[in-house]
Amino acid sequence: MADLEPVWSMLETEIPPLLAPGSTVEFRYARQSANFTRSLYAEHLNSVAMMDEAIAAGSDGFDGVYFGCWNDPLWEAREVLDIPVASVGEQSMLAALAMGQRFAVITVSEKTAAAIARDITLYGLRERAITRPARSIAPESDSALLLGAVRDPWQSFIPRFDEAARQCIADGADVILVGCAWYGPLLRRAGYTCVSGTRVPVADSTTVALKYLEAMIGVARSTSAIKSYAAPFSTPDRAKIQRARAALGMPRNIAET
Repeated sequence: MADLEPVWSMLETEIPPLLAPGSTVEFRYARQSANFTRSLYAEHLNSVAMMDEAIAAGSDGFDGVYFGCWNDPLWEAREVLDIPVASVGEQSMLAALAMGQRFAVITVSEKTAAAIARDITLYGLRERAITRPARSIAPESDSALLLGAVRDPWQSFIPRFDEAARQCIADGADVILVGCAWYGPLLRRAGYTCVSGTRVPVADSTTVALKYLEAMIGVARSTSAIKSYAAPFSTPDRAKIQRARAALGMPRNIAET
């Protein structure tokens, strides 16, 4: 979406300087998108396009793949690829376990909160999160709020986020994750790293998860441990995957898209 160009530019400016020396990141965007994520069905459609980009990155020789959206096909990508695969969601939540006892995720809409809560359970992290672990700001985010936050997140976004964060703290949270890959770097850039008047950290999930992927790549290089090759992540037969794609009218090889 061309009107969100300021957001892309912000990410591509803010993220690379925080990587370890020698690490580089290439930002890739799905060539097709439903341009809508606040729906389980739309999320499923977007996941197909995201998988295409992940598979292409593996074929292009990248050391690791990172999904910069909380709505992601993480486990599907881990099954198909033989390089480390990280997501803004799982990796930032795992990092939160080392920061505190109970975390919460604050995101941009009730639909997104429901999807994140589902993932928390799927990843087996429910016991380390608060009751109702994923919550939305109110009113929900829209493109006007996002673009306004690129200019000044303190004007509208941070007050909404801070209010939701205080409710999470009252319910036992001692770590708050930013449940949107776009807003995390914006809050960090603005200096909003703790909930106002507290010492409860607000983690830029995007940067935290990318740093986690760097560690995953380091582990793979040092020990050759990438993933389990037992079910469910055993790499499927490539020819059968190609036939499955062809049966759905998709190009057999990602390079043909």
